[in-house]
Amino acid sequence: MDARRCDENFSDAVHKLSQQDWWIDNEKRTTPCSLSVCNYLKKGCTAVLEQSLVEMMSYMIRLKLFDYARLRGLFVIAVDATKHEKIRCCKWKGKRANRYVLEAKLITPWGNAYSLMSVPLKPWHEGDEKEKQDSEYHGFLRLAPKLKEAFPHLGICILGDGLYACTPLMKLCDSYHWKYIFTFKEGRTPKAYAEAQELMKLNPSDLGDLVRHDKRGKRIVCGTVSWAKGVEISRGIKEGYSFNVVKVDENDNNGSAYNGQFATSFEIEDVKQADVIGMWGRRRWGIESSFHVEKHGGYNLEHNFCNNSRVSRNIYLLMQIAHNLWQLFNRGCLLPLQKHEKYRNMTHIKWVELLYFMILKKGIPLAIDEMPQRYVSRKFLRL
Repeated sequence: MDARRCDENFSDAVHKLSQQDWWIDNEKRTTPCSLSVCNYLKKGCTAVLEQSLVEMMSYMIRLKLFDYARLRGLFVIAVDATKHEKIRCCKWKGKRANRYVLEAKLITPWGNAYSLMSVPLKPWHEGDEKEKQDSEYHGFLRLAPKLKEAFPHLGICILGDGLYACTPLMKLCDSYHWKYIFTFKEGRTPKAYAEAQELMKLNPSDLGDLVRHDKRGKRIVCGTVSWAKGVEISRGIKEGYSFNVVKVDENDNNGSAYNGQFATSFEIEDVKQADVIGMWGRRRWGIESSFHVEKHGGYNLEHNFCNNSRVSRNIYLLMQIAHNLWQLFNRGCLLPLQKHEKYRNMTHIKWVELLYFMILKKGIPLAIDEMPQRYVSRKFLRL
């Protein structure tokens, strides 16, 4: 924006996209510089941006764009924390401090993760990993009521890592009538983990082959899946709680192995149901991949745009809105082009550069309200 702020084509495109009519007649249009943007974002508008993100996802859900992404009729939402940015010149912490954010993203089987909402985290302890984990636990206690208020009637399944596999957070999900699938590890709940392994040994019938299909549709046995029902986790003498556990042992054709376990509130009756729980548990990595794209794919997550906390928060929300729009545009509009042999090796950044170049060269002929409204076909979103 700073380099192109005096370019007439760029400025005209920005004004049409922002639907602003306040520019003085017969005056050369320019684009605000990044400092002007930061000064504007200091005035507030955080609540408006948060609500815009919720309304965007609500609109997409009402259009049934994610109906093929449901698990037993529920929308799957992954929750995880990430480092937002480093704070510069932080004297009270030896010039070292980090901002963290807890994000909730809607996960799809085709690999996209759409942001729903987020809450900033306040470190409870010093030290990168310790402060992140402690804040993530307390952050979910603040995020869950907001998520329920924003989507009171939406059927939800929560995906989380091993940090969430504890009694308070499991009971919190139950109180909101949410299902959950959490990564289950020994270090978090050693007694419940040992009980789950013992139940699997005592019930050998609760085990089956893990079947996959190759490119020709041939069935291939690539491992086993087992499950345990009624695993008890206790916090004190009076507070007992039970859940189910799914264990996946898989070997692919390349010789790499995967071994993982998941705690879930879903009922499990056969191998097929256990396999589905295991697959969706592993799809939690969709939110990790989303963070990786935002950090290294051009969005510049973790970059310190402004040391002001309000500006930083607003820029992060704008980043999530932009990422949601790009995923929808890429999945619904660019995917047919990417299947063409001529464009199949085009990266996302190259597509953005091409669009940017065409906007500068051709401009935007119509204003947003004059453009024909077309809905994205759902068949593209499930390919």
